[in-house]
Amino acid sequence: MAYDYSELLQRTENWSQQAYELGWISELNPTSFLQKEKKSLFENSMRPLIVAFMGGTGVGKSSLLNRLAGKPIAKSGVARPTSKEVTLFHHHEITLPNLPTADIRVANHDDAMQKSVVWIDMPDFDSTDEHNKTLVLNWMPHIDVLIYVVSPERYRDEKAWRLLLAEGANHAWLFVMNQWDRGQIEQAADFEKQLHVAGFNAPLIFKTCCEISLNLNDEFNTLAETLTALATQKTVEQLEQRGEHIRVQALQNQLQNYLVQFGNETALKKLQSHWLSNWKNVSTQLQQGFAWQLQPLAEQFARLLPFEKGGNFLWDDWTQIRFDDALNVLVIDAQTLGLPITPLEMQLLTLREKAQKQFNSHVELQTRQALAQRGNVVQRVALKFVAIAEIILPLAAMSWVGFQVVNGYYESNQTHDHYLNLDFAIHSTLVCGLSWLVPFFILKKCQPSLEKCALRGLNKGISQGLANLNHEVGVAIEQFQRQRATQLQNANALLVLCEKIMSEKIEFAPNSTLERMLID
Repeated sequence: MAYDYSELLQRTENWSQQAYELGWISELNPTSFLQKEKKSLFENSMRPLIVAFMGGTGVGKSSLLNRLAGKPIAKSGVARPTSKEVTLFHHHEITLPNLPTADIRVANHDDAMQKSVVWIDMPDFDSTDEHNKTLVLNWMPHIDVLIYVVSPERYRDEKAWRLLLAEGANHAWLFVMNQWDRGQIEQAADFEKQLHVAGFNAPLIFKTCCEISLNLNDEFNTLAETLTALATQKTVEQLEQRGEHIRVQALQNQLQNYLVQFGNETALKKLQSHWLSNWKNVSTQLQQGFAWQLQPLAEQFARLLPFEKGGNFLWDDWTQIRFDDALNVLVIDAQTLGLPITPLEMQLLTLREKAQKQFNSHVELQTRQALAQRGNVVQRVALKFVAIAEIILPLAAMSWVGFQVVNGYYESNQTHDHYLNLDFAIHSTLVCGLSWLVPFFILKKCQPSLEKCALRGLNKGISQGLANLNHEVGVAIEQFQRQRATQLQNANALLVLCEKIMSEKIEFAPNSTLERMLID
């Protein structure tokens, strides 16, 4: 049990630190609202029962401890607040090496019957002195049993009542209506009704009087005997285990609250759908905004001017604002859908900063490729064929003309006819010229213009750049989803450990004294 609880605290601390750094939780430590783990007052597990007198100003806490000790060990008087320090009263053989504060008065006794109890007189918690409140809060985690002291005049004190409601489930309680010599039965009955409202089914209430000589029905000795009877190792272990269960239950509730704050799978799907719908409109708006800049840029690139290093091309402040607005809408949608927005904003932060560079790189790359490879595939194949024809056709024509010259010369020697006439010369010249001129003209006139190629590259670069930004946002959402799944897995593992600890039940005897001191 102790090992499981220690493991739970360590794993919770590690998880909370990591989740806080990633923005999944707003508190550095989700257990900060619990009783902070304090170093034990004792160096071994065998220890006495820690009992503290608590109450408002002037109810007689210190007087009760002095009566128990048989001597004035705790300061008391008419000045208010009457106590600004913690007073300990215990057997002389008990040592407390790990005291939580220096503002302590210590008194010892030799009564073996009270050896298993450490009595503490706490400062007045309703005091305006902040130092008193700090002392009380520092000691609260160490106390097993709180003796809540009231007086007939102050049993309805508002500050005391708030403390009771806040700390009620964390301790075992006994109640003392002190100064009973000035009290009435109706006041005690009304006080008991208040305790029923606070959750005590059958509270143990003792009526005491600081003036023993009044010989009233004083129950102080019964109070001391009750605590002496409770001061066993079994009771201490039960109270410690119950305190752990209370803290684990509180931690379990907090973890379950985190699970709710992490949202659900349906919300994630809606977030992706909302982004795609919004981005479709934003990308259309951006393309319309780019349109007026395309022609001047295409003309600039057609003149083969060098690309300006780090140039903005189409991405300017207006574009950045439109893109940031789209990401802000995404964050707002996540918040509306009940998803944590800080980790999503952290994922989108890098994208906001590198969007311009990524977009410009796509535009520049596609423009360069369009200028280097003008036209489409069919055009480039046809022009390559014409370029080959520009060489082959003139060679073929000249080869034919040469053949005709040689053959005509041979035949003229055999027949004594005239050797090649003027018509042949003119026609052969025309054939050779046309065989070169026609492909040359086609190649010259059908070559795509640099301006059109640059314009086509710009349009393609814009489309790819916007598509890439959409993809990057999708990756950020997927990364957000994976981180969420990891956080859920870790939180659920902590909940499993909580359930394991809570499964070990603490059995109290029905209607026993200890059961009456506890709130379910």
